[in-house]
Amino acid sequence: MKVLPIGVSTFESIIKTDDLYVDKTESLYQLIKGKGSKRYFLSRPRRFGKSLTCSTLEALFTGRKDLFKDLWIGQDTESQSGFEWTVRPVITIDFSQIGHRSSDELVRGLHSTLDSHAKKHGIILINQGLTEKLAELIQSLGETKGSVVVLIDEYDKPITDLLNNLEEAERSRDILKDFLGTFKGSGVDRHLHFLFITGVSKFSKIALFSGLNNLADLTNDSRTAALVGYTDQEVDQYLEPHIQAFADFRQESYEQARQTLKTWYNGYRFTKNPTKVYNPFSLNNCLTKNDLDNYWFSSGTPNFLMKFIEKNPVIATDIETIEGSFFAASNLESFTIDLYYQNYKTLLLQAGYLTFASDYDADEKGYKVAYPNEEVRYSMTEQILQFVGGLTPEQFGQFGSRFRKALAADDIGLFCKHLQDFIKLVPHNIRVDREKFYQQVFFMVCVLFGKRPATEVATEEGFMDLLIEGTKCTFVIEFKRNSTPEIALTQIEEKRYWEPYPILQNKKIVLAGITFNKTPEGTIVLWKTKDL
Repeated sequence: MKVLPIGVSTFESIIKTDDLYVDKTESLYQLIKGKGSKRYFLSRPRRFGKSLTCSTLEALFTGRKDLFKDLWIGQDTESQSGFEWTVRPVITIDFSQIGHRSSDELVRGLHSTLDSHAKKHGIILINQGLTEKLAELIQSLGETKGSVVVLIDEYDKPITDLLNNLEEAERSRDILKDFLGTFKGSGVDRHLHFLFITGVSKFSKIALFSGLNNLADLTNDSRTAALVGYTDQEVDQYLEPHIQAFADFRQESYEQARQTLKTWYNGYRFTKNPTKVYNPFSLNNCLTKNDLDNYWFSSGTPNFLMKFIEKNPVIATDIETIEGSFFAASNLESFTIDLYYQNYKTLLLQAGYLTFASDYDADEKGYKVAYPNEEVRYSMTEQILQFVGGLTPEQFGQFGSRFRKALAADDIGLFCKHLQDFIKLVPHNIRVDREKFYQQVFFMVCVLFGKRPATEVATEEGFMDLLIEGTKCTFVIEFKRNSTPEIALTQIEEKRYWEPYPILQNKKIVLAGITFNKTPEGTIVLWKTKDL
């Protein structure tokens, strides 16, 4: 089995060490040979292969045919690409490798990068201004070495890494706006052969790409549905021996292991094309370590989200109900720095914590959104609960053990006792005095520690609050705030919420009325159950 690359984003290194490379060269060829101006922008979540894509393009445009001999684009048959291996000057600017803790540091880093490229090509730059220097470099290369390829990776890091200091982020944005605006000038554009810009966030053209009217946005373009990430077909083609080893380690069938991996790491959909892709970083880690875990999420905890919840605590009750909610596609076109903390769905979509979960609705002009997979759903729930409770990882682990045992034993009363202890830890500025908040905390704890309840389940007589499939019981639950469990239980009985379930499940039906009541000592959780 070939080694799965983890944290390696250099195409040449992967090929020379004979690590696994999932061949994306046919898709790249289509972009290179496509109609119209070859000026592209692509937004994708972190660790999805954007940097590897830039590195692959660099190898293509510098004529490294030897690296592609076993790939689609390296075949010389008439049915294949017929790619012209012309050596072109390439300017690569990776903003993750340029200092940007401040706008001044960003300017110094960009000057250093341009000077390095000039030295590499034997060019002496005269201009001292940043945009003038970039224009001079491209024009000089174009006149002496042929049309130029420019690859810009992680363009938005100088902005997103400074979002806790909006004034500094805006200064960096203005620098980037001027810098990127250089490419719209006719003196520069006529020397450009290919321009490719990547990032996580898709800030609006008005805010950052002003004037680059010929910049084709590939973010939601069906041509790039599978440009990064692994499709089901690619997983079957390239990873079968790794999945078999994973299955053997877990002592389960190949089909079981395959489905588990799909549930945990597949599910990302970026375009109207229905193709979904796996998170390559997590899948490679899992198959290398034979351990199902939240690799991608834990590699970059969304601190911005936690800070946003701190400022807007009500969001903690909305995040777990977001699945299936509607998202207007126009929100992606008008996203600016000042909206970053206001439009959290856009933020979560761009960062990879949500994904399109339906076909595009032409009438509503948008999509339904959801968590892409179990890794993100589990990890988001854990992060939010830790934040809501203000718990250390050690404290959270202790609560987790108690909740898990109660759920495994179908002991709803013990679960409620532990939940009451947990709620006491929630700071007053986070706690929202309404039923939905407590209902969502209950829901998130269940999800995180072993069960995934159905919420707002429709019946002939209305909507039950929660349905939990236990080990031997099906729990039909109604919540109330500042009331009594008896009133909640009476509602279940009067509405006969349980009626569809004895036919469908060979389990005991347990009705549960649960209330969250405010007292001088804090919120107490009361419950009453009734077996059918």
